Amino acid sequence: MFLYWIYLACLLLSALASFFFRKNLQSRQLSIFIPFLFLLFIQELTLILCVLRWPKISTGIVYNIYQPICVIVMAAFYYSIPFNSSLRKLIIWLLSIYLVVVIFTFAVIQPINIYNSYLSLAGGLVITCNGIFFLFNYFNLDNPTQEKHWLPALWITIGIVAFYPVVNISFAFYKHLVAYRAEIFGLKLYRIIPQLMSIFMYSCFTYAFYLCKKKN
Repeated sequence: MFLYWIYLACLLLSALASFFFRKNLQSRQLSIFIPFLFLLFIQELTLILCVLRWPKISTGIVYNIYQPICVIVMAAFYYSIPFNSSLRKLIIWLLSIYLVVVIFTFAVIQPINIYNSYLSLAGGLVITCNGIFFLFNYFNLDNPTQEKHWLPALWITIGIVAFYPVVNISFAFYKHLVAYRAEIFGLKLYRIIPQLMSIFMYSCFTYAFYLCKKKN
């Protein structure tokens, strides 16, 4: 539980940094993270308080809704970056296919209140692909001025590209980790892996927001 509070603190710090440096985020297309991070913090804080009050409560429906929203936000971010223009159609196609699968799954296959780790896995894959597209275009800029200008977006992407592949492993084996009660130092693996990687990712976000002010 202590690790979860550290994760929440890092998330809150990242949200506060985005708000504090908000005037400098717009030129890097990072303004979308301001409402997203604050709403995510409210969601996570509310969930942990609910779980503490009602230990058997299911949070599946919340994360089933959150994941598509997260994919949309990340797609919108990478779509808005000017030097990603050549890959915008691909970003839209990946997002569209993912959303169609999500809608079909919850309309036909399973109820939305049951957590679907496979859709989380697919969402993480879509976001990671968008991050890789950005990295490919960023390292092909061959323009020091542009590279410095988009350095905050690079740090955002570093956090994303490190977070999702690792967390996707826990998503892929979620049912097995739960069934076998896999733990390390008494902590459940399917919880500790996302929390540790979230701490790293949101630390990257915070540094990226700070860089927006510094670079200006």
